[in-house]
Amino acid sequence: MEITPKPIHDYCVKGSSPGAEIFDEITKLTLERFPNVAHMMVGRLEGAFLSLVAKLSGANRILELGTFTGYSSTAFALGLPADGKITTLDRDPVATSIAKTFWEKTGVAERVELILGDARSNIKTLIGEIEDRTRMPYDLVFIDVDKANYLFYFESALKLLKPHGLILIDNVLWSGYVLHPEDESDRTMIVFNETIQKDPRVELVMLPIRDGITLARKR
Repeated sequence: MEITPKPIHDYCVKGSSPGAEIFDEITKLTLERFPNVAHMMVGRLEGAFLSLVAKLSGANRILELGTFTGYSSTAFALGLPADGKITTLDRDPVATSIAKTFWEKTGVAERVELILGDARSNIKTLIGEIEDRTRMPYDLVFIDVDKANYLFYFESALKLLKPHGLILIDNVLWSGYVLHPEDESDRTMIVFNETIQKDPRVELVMLPIRDGITLARKR
């Protein structure tokens, strides 16, 4: 869902560099195969933003929490240097099979490490590997997975990142319900936003791109 009025959102899309045609293919297939949850795609404007942030930061190692059909991971992977790597976590083998198709089609499959299963369990494994120095810390972490556990993922991201690494957090405006909460999920997002805004370990900015995205830098 776009928080900004659609005409403004569309104007921003037109005013941005055009994305590769592959993203139209991902969008079309996702709408066909997953019409009820297709909104989970980041979309063209946010996808372009994610890719550009990764390029500007010089990220070489990216961790994505929430793969779905591969829109954001493809955007990230296309922006990585030849020796770059993105690790992406998801629990859905059906949706990620579509993602694999597009990674192969765009020639970035070798840059992508897909880890299937419970995200929280796999994150703990990754943290252990970084602590054991069998895995290098990440330059950037993108959080776009179950919102009820956002605080866990945020804390984990700080352990997974190198100093001054970046965290990108999706859906922080929660379809606007952060302004007028109606249920527990709305209040959970409000608490999350307020908690990280006060966290001295990061500096951050919240942006009204699509459903809201927060960009945080580990101090």
